Amino acid sequence: MDFKDMVKKRRSIRKYKAGEKMDDETLTEVLTYASMGPSKGNTHPVEFLVVEDEEKKKALASLKPFGTKYLADAPQIIVVIGNDTEEPTWIEEATIASAYLGLLLHAEGYASSWINIRKQTDSKGNDSEELVKELFGIPKSYGILCLIPFGIADERVPARKYFDISSKVHKDSY
Repeated sequence: MDFKDMVKKRRSIRKYKAGEKMDDETLTEVLTYASMGPSKGNTHPVEFLVVEDEEKKKALASLKPFGTKYLADAPQIIVVIGNDTEEPTWIEEATIASAYLGLLLHAEGYASSWINIRKQTDSKGNDSEELVKELFGIPKSYGILCLIPFGIADERVPARKYFDISSKVHKDSY
């Protein structure tokens, strides 16, 4: 599959086949390539935490009022972390790594989705980033961008519809 086709076909999936995990060797390779995005001064302030523990996945499932319940059933979840929040581009670099990660998982035959954690709260108003840090023992000075649950898809979603981008493209002035 060529790159454009892969971008077109990758969809956010929230239901995965039970117990079908990516092996450690492939996962390490995927995370290595996800880390190869552009980085200001080659600092690479992005780290990943892989979650497979059932109790921790259940804790993540209650992290936000909406949109995280399915995490309890995801075979694996990747927490995307910025290890240098003093670096002004850590958010952008973590976002690039997350986008690469979604495409790399798709290329390996896995489906995924993207759950924003940064500047989010749970149903009680608690800071989601702080809850994730506490759950996994992540240093307070680090930032949590998102969670990427993944596995073998166990649902079908409609194909991406083409849309005309011309109204969003500007030349020389707005």
